[in-house]
Amino acid sequence: MAVTLVATAGASNANSYITTAEATAYFAARLPLVPPWEDADDPTAAIAMATRLINSVAIPRRKLMEGYYVTSRGWTGLPATSTQALAWPRIGMYDANGNAIPSNVIPQALKDATAELAGQLVIADTTLDNDISVQGVTSVKAGSVAVTFKDMIEKHILPDAVWLLMPSSWFTDEVYEPALQALFDVIS
Repeated sequence: MAVTLVATAGASNANSYITTAEATAYFAARLPLVPPWEDADDPTAAIAMATRLINSVAIPRRKLMEGYYVTSRGWTGLPATSTQALAWPRIGMYDANGNAIPSNVIPQALKDATAELAGQLVIADTTLDNDISVQGVTSVKAGSVAVTFKDMIEKHILPDAVWLLMPSSWFTDEVYEPALQALFDVIS
């Protein structure tokens, strides 16, 4: 069953940053996917999933990791309305050239990133955990068998090609705070 996309900026029932036509236009100007975007079984589901992933990836989360509290990156600016379903449109946002983005607009860079992720989801489910990276294997040696593991495993929800389409000014930095210091801050 095909997903019905609602790509109206700021709508309380929006579930997409782009329309199917906008995704098709993006892929007309991109090196071809294999299989081609036009052959996707359910492009609307891929677009809706890509929107969900991009929408949620920049919601700040705090977690304890190896003695540090890590607060993940978040969107800068503020949602344009209190009733909108998605993180965009936003107030106080600028494009890569420093131009203000109107608070009733989904910027082209976000549309392109959504289309790119939708295309990658059509090729393969990039949301699945990669067994090698989950295990943290950094090297394997066959003679006298040796395996080396990472100290810290990073989870990549969005492929680099998607991140690179969005200006870095749209996101806050990750913050690392020693867990012991955080405890003292709460007590004092």
